[in-house]
Amino acid sequence: MTSTEASTRATPPPWLRRIAILNDYARVPYANGSSFASQMLRREFAARGQEVTVIGPNDPHARPDQLPPRRILLPSLPLRNHPGVYMPFPSARSFREAAAQKFDFVLSQSNHDLCDLGVWLRFKHDVPLLCVNTLHLPSVYGVVLTDRMRKNRTINGLFQDRLMPWLEHHSAEVYNLGDGLIVLAEGLVDYWRERGVTVPIHVIPRAVAPHIFDAPAGADPFPASATAGQRLLVVCRHSREKGVERLLRLFARHVAPACPQASLTLVGDGPDHDVFRALAERLGLRGRAHFVGEVPVTEVPNYYRHADLFVYTSLSETYGQVVSEAMWCGRAAVAFADGMGVSQQIRSGRDGWLVEPGPDAEAADAEFGARVVALLRDEAALKNMSEEAARHARDRADPDRSIARYYAAFEAAREHCRSTAGERRAQGLNTPRLISRWFAVHGAVVGLSALRPPALLNRNGGEQPAWS
Repeated sequence: MTSTEASTRATPPPWLRRIAILNDYARVPYANGSSFASQMLRREFAARGQEVTVIGPNDPHARPDQLPPRRILLPSLPLRNHPGVYMPFPSARSFREAAAQKFDFVLSQSNHDLCDLGVWLRFKHDVPLLCVNTLHLPSVYGVVLTDRMRKNRTINGLFQDRLMPWLEHHSAEVYNLGDGLIVLAEGLVDYWRERGVTVPIHVIPRAVAPHIFDAPAGADPFPASATAGQRLLVVCRHSREKGVERLLRLFARHVAPACPQASLTLVGDGPDHDVFRALAERLGLRGRAHFVGEVPVTEVPNYYRHADLFVYTSLSETYGQVVSEAMWCGRAAVAFADGMGVSQQIRSGRDGWLVEPGPDAEAADAEFGARVVALLRDEAALKNMSEEAARHARDRADPDRSIARYYAAFEAAREHCRSTAGERRAQGLNTPRLISRWFAVHGAVVGLSALRPPALLNRNGGEQPAWS
């Protein structure tokens, strides 16, 4: 098997021929870990002989070559604050089209009510359904609200104390209408059990795509002022919940003064990109913090390979795929311990460092900075950690192992679907209620998107890879 081929060793169950993947994007308009994971799953399943149909929102700006080869597109409305993002809505035609495909399995990679289409197929046509938790719900409110609204104690309280618990309860209710839940990290098992999920929970970390991240290193993409040996790198969406502001502040206070040649390169774009650039200027980081914008995922490995240390301060990750990607490419990582996806990927003291983010944030930032400075000053220690990071990532994030775990979860979900058939028929499904709830939730999301102005999510204009 070459690094550019899909791995083919994991053996699919003989009954598995037609798979539906529910995804929040039909065209991937900007870097998005969940959709990159869906693309990899589609490719790996297809390589093993499955017929994979992607079901998602219609994107009126998508070219045919940007869309999945097999697809069902639902009517959609755009999110004003996230150009290129569309919320899908149910239609009789799309439900009929999905039923006519006679799917053997539905995998929902959506954290929105698109999952309800899978619920309908399960109740009406006995199609097993597995949902994947792809979104850390408490992080949502920070993306939706304006700065002024976030600072309003009443509004902020309503979001955190009322809306977030309702969304978590709603998600748990939907998950319980399926045949299992996939989480990406062990720490999320208890999280969802505490919120009422009763169906089986499977822990399946995301895989890294070798055909992208094993590509030979190209020319050095870093600015000339970024001194080799002192390069810190972070790759993420430039949005509040990613902890970029905290990273800039701790770099300015604890790293830059101690390591005069150290630089921080930020790959990514998003609604708060300009806010972060302005903050870097105020912190005196001109020439030390480099904002390169978003690049296609096929170009990201070049940044990993020419960096020296990966740093990550987000506490909003159900997984944090960029950590595995960086480690796969031989970069040790220093990150805050989130108790979720990031904590599962780094073995502190062996292939990086995990730093507790609180309760004393100032002390945590100082420790984070000290860990970074120590590694930048100790070339041998950094080299050893980086080599261990690559070994660990290639074991943990191997695509074949990941697909084997998915097939095992599919078998368990199929058995769950069969064993609960009588209960399901007795319970029934209120389809009008399902559809009206879908309209209500997605309509509210579209309405809330008007609270913030349209963001520049990919100002460099680079296209992310297509599905095929």
